[in-house]
Amino acid sequence: MKLISIRKMKKRINVPANVKMGRICAIWLFCIALQAISIPILAQSAQITLRLKNVTVEEVLTSIENQTEYRFLYNKDIVDVSRIVSITVKNERMTLVLDKLFKGEGVSYTIEKRQIVLNKVSSQPQDNKQPIKVTGKVVDESGEVLPGVTVMIEGATQGTITGIDGNYQLQVPEGSTLKFTSIGYTTYTQKITRPMTLNVTMKEDSKQLDEVVVVGYGTTTRKNLTTSIATVKTEKISRAATSNMSQMLLGRAAGLEATLTSPQPGGAVDLSIRGAGTPIFIVDGVMMPSTSLEVGNGNQVMPNSINRSGLAGLNPADIESIEVLKDASASIYGIGAANGVVLITTKKGTETRPQITYEGNYSIVKNYPYLEPLSGEEYMNVANIFNKENYLFTNGMYPYGDKPFDNKWVPQFSPQQIAAAQTTDWLDCVLKDGSINNHNITITGGSKLLKYYLSGNYYKQEGTVENSAMERYALRTNISSQLLPFLKLTAIVNVNENEYTNSTSGGGGGGNGYDAIQSALTYPSYLPIRGEDGKPTLYSNYPNPAEMIKVSDRTKTSGYYLNFAADVDIIKDMLSFRLMYGINKENANRNLYIPSDIYFMDMYKSRGHLGYVERRNQTMEGTLTFKKQFGDLLRVDAVVGMGRYTNDSNGLELDYEQINDHIAADKVEAAEGAFYPTSFRAADERRSQFARASVDVLDRYVVAATIRRDGTDKFFPGKKYAYFPSVSLAWKLSNEPFMKHISWIDQLKIRSSYGQTGNDNLGSSLYGTFSLAAQYIKFSNNSVTYVPYLLSGPDYPNVTWEKTTMKNIGIDFSVLKDRIWGSFDMFRNDVTNLLGYDSASPLSMTSSVPMNYGHYVRYGWDATINSLNFEIPRVFKWTSQLTLSHHNAVWKERMPNYYYEEYRIRKNEPVNAYYYYETEGVINIDKSNMPESQKSLPADAQQPGYPIIKDANGDNKITIDDVKMRNTLPKIHIGFGNTFVYKDFDLDVFMYGQFGRTRYNYAYRWALVGDVYYTSPKNSNKYVYTIWNSQTNQNGNRRGIASTKAVALPGNVGFEEDYQNASFVRVRNITLGYNLSGKKLGRVGDYVSSIRVFIDCQNPFTFTKFVGVDPEIKTGGDGSKAEYPMTRTYSFGAKICF
Repeated sequence: MKLISIRKMKKRINVPANVKMGRICAIWLFCIALQAISIPILAQSAQITLRLKNVTVEEVLTSIENQTEYRFLYNKDIVDVSRIVSITVKNERMTLVLDKLFKGEGVSYTIEKRQIVLNKVSSQPQDNKQPIKVTGKVVDESGEVLPGVTVMIEGATQGTITGIDGNYQLQVPEGSTLKFTSIGYTTYTQKITRPMTLNVTMKEDSKQLDEVVVVGYGTTTRKNLTTSIATVKTEKISRAATSNMSQMLLGRAAGLEATLTSPQPGGAVDLSIRGAGTPIFIVDGVMMPSTSLEVGNGNQVMPNSINRSGLAGLNPADIESIEVLKDASASIYGIGAANGVVLITTKKGTETRPQITYEGNYSIVKNYPYLEPLSGEEYMNVANIFNKENYLFTNGMYPYGDKPFDNKWVPQFSPQQIAAAQTTDWLDCVLKDGSINNHNITITGGSKLLKYYLSGNYYKQEGTVENSAMERYALRTNISSQLLPFLKLTAIVNVNENEYTNSTSGGGGGGNGYDAIQSALTYPSYLPIRGEDGKPTLYSNYPNPAEMIKVSDRTKTSGYYLNFAADVDIIKDMLSFRLMYGINKENANRNLYIPSDIYFMDMYKSRGHLGYVERRNQTMEGTLTFKKQFGDLLRVDAVVGMGRYTNDSNGLELDYEQINDHIAADKVEAAEGAFYPTSFRAADERRSQFARASVDVLDRYVVAATIRRDGTDKFFPGKKYAYFPSVSLAWKLSNEPFMKHISWIDQLKIRSSYGQTGNDNLGSSLYGTFSLAAQYIKFSNNSVTYVPYLLSGPDYPNVTWEKTTMKNIGIDFSVLKDRIWGSFDMFRNDVTNLLGYDSASPLSMTSSVPMNYGHYVRYGWDATINSLNFEIPRVFKWTSQLTLSHHNAVWKERMPNYYYEEYRIRKNEPVNAYYYYETEGVINIDKSNMPESQKSLPADAQQPGYPIIKDANGDNKITIDDVKMRNTLPKIHIGFGNTFVYKDFDLDVFMYGQFGRTRYNYAYRWALVGDVYYTSPKNSNKYVYTIWNSQTNQNGNRRGIASTKAVALPGNVGFEEDYQNASFVRVRNITLGYNLSGKKLGRVGDYVSSIRVFIDCQNPFTFTKFVGVDPEIKTGGDGSKAEYPMTRTYSFGAKICF
């Protein structure tokens, strides 16, 4: 079935010349769309003028649509529009023109609002059975109406199609069978024995192997796919509290490891495909930056971790689907594709009447429980215990020496102080509840000549840490116009503005540079927020937590994304040419100010930083596509193309000091202190030629190959260009004659692939660029100072591409009448010629030199299983999806500057390994449990409370051979979702998790013995009571005061207690919705086609044995930072379709 609809487009544009290009395009396209959905013309008064000779009926209908606001809806199998006619009319009413056009052809028409539905006039049944009238409405499973559904009498040519409101009407012979069909839905049949109202609910087609999949420079069906590609359909993912695209991918695709690193507003998600680094992102064919654009803080120390996701300007509601290219399928993208490719397809207009949709929600955000510091009384007691323990240890008194206790130690806190101790909840000064407002409006529709999609988004989030927030405005348009029968133009425009309030949390440094949460965990609970003089309390050199939240730090980003494409049909449905230009332009401004009354970095001093950066990414590509089906024997799909890709960026930053707080950044020249201006500019360019071909023989055997030639300006002549080939095969076993008798197998396919990709990631160019190196050399001649400019990478012409060779074998299947379907893959990726830097020679004028060295292997497997578990048609349905993946990476040859020098020559050990000593408790007070092997260590390692190191090889001494190794990578990534539909209700429950993960022991990090024995000890938490001490806890199992003395252990490694099992399962979303449509809307149904209301809970439960803040997040990068707290979100929202 083909729905034909064409609409006239009028352009009336008057755009000011000084408007930026992105907004010009947005306004222009918005005006076009508004014109396309306006100015109704009454059917009876519509005047038509035609002078057409020897044309098809279809062309006549097109001319009528061009002169009116009406669209024709018909099925070519029912109405013959290829008939040749000639017609001449002048200012004739449209209804009379249609009567003349279809006179004697047995075609009737029905005018419904702005649509004209064409049908075949029912012929009298020949079996003398009386015709029966059948009426009804067709909707989908969510209750939304389905226009354009074909309703046919089985075994006959008589039929009709549903109108814009989903209604249909048909005269049928008694006892006949009606068949309802529509693309993307399973066929529905019903025998008719009496006049009736037959309302039909169409079910989505579950044959996933037939779905269309986006591949490199084209599309294919999943049944013809020869490589490993995972697809994520975004309409089934809750977006209620989702600020960016990355947050939608947690656990959703097998082989795509997604880890939430920061719950801050706009927080980042680490994406890794099969254990590689960050993949490249391609949005509607344009390569985009994978990281957020941020401005640094210059010379001003700031205790925060700005850890936000890239593609911040892309509204998640605008995304149609996401494809993850995991194996040789990525080879056609060459440079950077070694880490995989994420293809993002955004929504576009369709041939439907104008449809307006509003979707909005409000969310309440609460923190997960955080580490609970000791109360004032608890703190004082702990401080006394470990202060005395340190006195005994440093003076060699029992049990740390032969001297008896001399009774000269004085408690830090007296009994009276302890009894009177108050407790201040410092964390309460920093943490709070947050909220989210998220609103989307879309307008979509179109005709054969013009399709449009417009969307607007407002998103505002108040973080759960003081002074953390995000606000976004985004507008997106996608307009495609069939200007000529062989020429289609497409324009996509996205403009956005984001404003962030950066909290002083998540990345603090040492004591005097602590962030707000670090200080809240450190400040003794007995201290008040302010002293009797009203001034903020200060403790040691740590900043006051309640004051740190007054630091002003804001970032504002704005940008636009333009994508213009021209598609030319050279030979209809066989040979086409596409020319595409895309540009992504972003800029960011940061204004940081620390007032003079805030004690930070050991001083009271006003300090500020102003920064501006911008970046531009451009893609220019031309492709020629050939597609041809040669009968039942052969199908060929081929693409050749070339591209040019440029990236440039620049920035300017200024630090200033000692300025009046009321002036601050408004007039920085008023600052009395020092100025520190800096700037930068960078650019790089890549050029490529590529080709892809796929041949399907007998619908059983598929062979595909790609080749890409990439060139970059980062390498010296002779190394600038490289070739990246791939080949893949697929065997559709289920189409073989010998498989036809196996009825329970619906589809079965085996595939394999081999390919290479490259990486030029060295940051700056090795060739042809210069950098200022004034810090390395200056010399004077007659009081003139010369500053040399040096080549960034002089004389390293042999440095070349890093290469990844990928091998994959997999299977796709569908069984039991498509009730269970999925895929399984195994892979091995060899990464060679690793790019990196090594220390330069002492006489070099640069600090480091680039190099190629090393080899490691990534290997593993991933699987996806989908199932239709249970179904009662039109009453209940339960479906599930399970994703599983495992990967590992081992060294074959390590880099020469590998961190653990002692282990550089080892092979087949994990790339993500950490090395440690296994321990067996701690040495007791009389050393009776100290083994002989411990005596081989220095004397300080033989003191009570020191960890007993396990003699792993039993040689009665502790050497590097006793060092253990553990892989920090999770052994299994899992995602598991279940959807339940009961009549108009739907419930979706999705969870994800990681098993076998190891992380730094965050809770223990904030309860170290080294932090509580000082004269001014830090606060601690309940895990301080697990530390061994000779006075109150001789059964403690964590290392005591003796471990504070530096001991050089063989292998230079730590102890196993520093890390812990961080396996977890998190319920990501529980969403309950209720759908209203049709008669249930009552009078509202005259204006609204459907309403959906829902409630959603994000991160309601986490199951883990991890004792820190959260097993997943890592805002600050390691355990010494104060993590941004994990959050739980409750959302309430609605979706209204007009």
